[in-house]
Amino acid sequence: MIDAALTLRAFNDLFPDEEAARAWFERARWPDGPVCPVCGCVDHACWLKTIRRWECTACRRQFSVTAGTPMHRTHLPLLTWAQAIYLIVASSKGISAVKLAEMLGVSYETAWHLGHRIRAMMAEQNTLLSGIVEIDETYAGAPPRKRAKPERKDDDRDPPPPNPKGRGTKRPLLLVAAERGGDVVTKVIPTHGKAAVAEALSSVLDADAVAMTDGLPAYKHLGAARTHLSVNHSQREYARTDEATGHRVHVNRVESFNGFLGRAVVGVFHFVSPKHLGRYAGEAAFRWNRKAEACLERMARLVRNGVGRTLPYGFLTGAA
Repeated sequence: MIDAALTLRAFNDLFPDEEAARAWFERARWPDGPVCPVCGCVDHACWLKTIRRWECTACRRQFSVTAGTPMHRTHLPLLTWAQAIYLIVASSKGISAVKLAEMLGVSYETAWHLGHRIRAMMAEQNTLLSGIVEIDETYAGAPPRKRAKPERKDDDRDPPPPNPKGRGTKRPLLLVAAERGGDVVTKVIPTHGKAAVAEALSSVLDADAVAMTDGLPAYKHLGAARTHLSVNHSQREYARTDEATGHRVHVNRVESFNGFLGRAVVGVFHFVSPKHLGRYAGEAAFRWNRKAEACLERMARLVRNGVGRTLPYGFLTGAA
């Protein structure tokens, strides 16, 4: 039985050197033996000690445990990868690239790329939410700073101009759906409009799911295909019992996740661009959804999730 928490001393005992790290990655990715990424043969490969790779006995192609994952063609030791995965998975809200670089002894650019590749491995796809699903939207990042007062030599008593009210902020927008008692799914959306919300939710909600939202008009269309219940925050209504269904109507769970994500962004990363918001939100969702799992199992799940995904440095730094 694996304890939920993996202490630093236990981690160091489990990963004493590069060979132990490679063996763990192989067990995590291939529990039934090496799988050839070319022909798909399972446990039909031999280990080539001189070049430290596997060779498929069926198609004779050579491969390693990093093939076809965000670790593909990495120049970093697998032990460094294991350490980075452990630090990110074991933390409560994530680790900045500056701190990761300091702890691993690598450059900032290396740590930044490493962090994004690990977030890509955290992303979980094809999650379908059922039962009662709470839906809400949130802006990523801290609210805008208070504007400075314009320079006026003739009057020092004027207060600084207020920040614009309403939904005019330029911060990236995220739609969050949380199954009550289940998983959370996040989607980056361009606006609060009905079309953007409908497209984001089209692959998330089960046909029989009951949607619960606040009073945003863009959610009204949900009632055409399913049961839709809402609370009116503008009237200070935050929870109620629906007489027709008997459901307790609120969005407390999804707002709790939004607060969790907001604290991670403001307290750890400080700024998140729209281009990378999906990966940061995916990291928060992975952490939220898998918090009951043992640390080592979360690390292994992350490795399995990464199969079939790559994230070159050029893609991250290119134009959005």
